[in-house]
Amino acid sequence: MKLLVAVDENPYSRYAVGQAARLAANTWADVVMLAVEKSRAYLDEDDLDQEHAHPKTLTLKRYLADFLGSVGPEADIYGPGRDVPFGRRDGDVLEADASGRKGMVLRVRSGNPAKAIAAEARASGSDLVILGSSQHEGGWGRGSDVPGRVADAADCPVFVLRENVVPSKVACCLDHANVTQESLELINQCVTLYGAELEVVGVLRRGELREDVEAKMGEVLGYYLDRDVRALVRVVGEDSLESFIESGGREDLMALWLTRKSPLQKLLPGHRVASLVNHASASILVLR
Repeated sequence: MKLLVAVDENPYSRYAVGQAARLAANTWADVVMLAVEKSRAYLDEDDLDQEHAHPKTLTLKRYLADFLGSVGPEADIYGPGRDVPFGRRDGDVLEADASGRKGMVLRVRSGNPAKAIAAEARASGSDLVILGSSQHEGGWGRGSDVPGRVADAADCPVFVLRENVVPSKVACCLDHANVTQESLELINQCVTLYGAELEVVGVLRRGELREDVEAKMGEVLGYYLDRDVRALVRVVGEDSLESFIESGGREDLMALWLTRKSPLQKLLPGHRVASLVNHASASILVLR
């Protein structure tokens, strides 16, 4: 697994780094940690040292220490955590390789945060983007809508973590006809990581029979039962899907399966997904 952890200087990012470290320790994923700075073409770097010219490099080094501390005794698999230097890569990208047996790369991109995060996810072949989000307005500079825009634009799954919220329930609304094993396993990881309850939610579309939806849900339910994961089952009508997601409790994790062919994607086009992510009180995992 390849994780992309996007951060800024706010407390929710430190929380997201800690949760990413827990997931990485469970999966021994390769990790890229990304910060985004404003484009500063006027700056003559020859007049400043790198840390003053690009303070985001210091931010990443602090988060690297937090990450390794959260991984625990086996953190050396990600390298010794020494003060690694940043160098230029692909023009404007700054990079420091702190890898051990598993990959740990720190990168700084410039420009629009949502576009930069989505571009990095594609460039690094990420399997999952993790970023934090505040319970209140603001964050990510003036781009308080950044998490939703990333969830809409990224080609891979995106996990938006609400600050200091440990999920007690994972409610997954999945396209049961086309769901991938990777998505099912990622949800399983979340259930295990948080010791959370699992709720499998089927969406009843107009013209469908409830029995058909329940049969599709049974296939997903069987996957988890085979792994000793107990799950509740619920069917939600398509007209009440958005209100169901929005009404998720603060300690829920809402998982949505969204691909171009997914019925859920048709029910929740991009701009509505972004709005849900930005305004929901729960953490949201968008699966693709």
